[in-house]
Amino acid sequence: MQTNERVVGIPMLNKYFKTNKLSEMEKKITILAIILLIAAGFGGCKQSFSNQSESIITVDVTKTSYPKKELILQDYMDVEYIALETNNDFLNQGFVQDIGNKFIIVRNRTNDGNIFIYDRNGKALRMINRKGGGGEEYTNLYKITLDEDNEEMFVNDISFKKNNCI
Repeated sequence: MQTNERVVGIPMLNKYFKTNKLSEMEKKITILAIILLIAAGFGGCKQSFSNQSESIITVDVTKTSYPKKELILQDYMDVEYIALETNNDFLNQGFVQDIGNKFIIVRNRTNDGNIFIYDRNGKALRMINRKGGGGEEYTNLYKITLDEDNEEMFVNDISFKKNNCI
């Protein structure tokens, strides 16, 4: 193709396609995209402005007395309250990380490294603390994910950007 070839049918677009950089198919796709954008711009403005004002929801923020409605969580989803066992070895700040079919994983918010494992009835089973700098240790807990199918727990260490399997 020569550089002075013209696009047939649309002479006003020839100035944009004077280089050999675009293939014939790319030129056709570009022209089609421009035509579609122009058509969509003209076709989308069919609503009149008088109809738009009727569909706008207006809230009067100066009104001070709105009716109060009580929302009950149980109406929207299944809720189960589980009291976690506490004793001298199992005192935690209750930062729940994961809940599985068999286990509940909780850690402290202070990042002391303690991970508490409870059964689904809230009975304390085990406390793990592998805080340190070794290969299977963590320094800064970010998230703990439970994999009950493989009986594993993944600890995301944000300091080293790694996941440890415990």
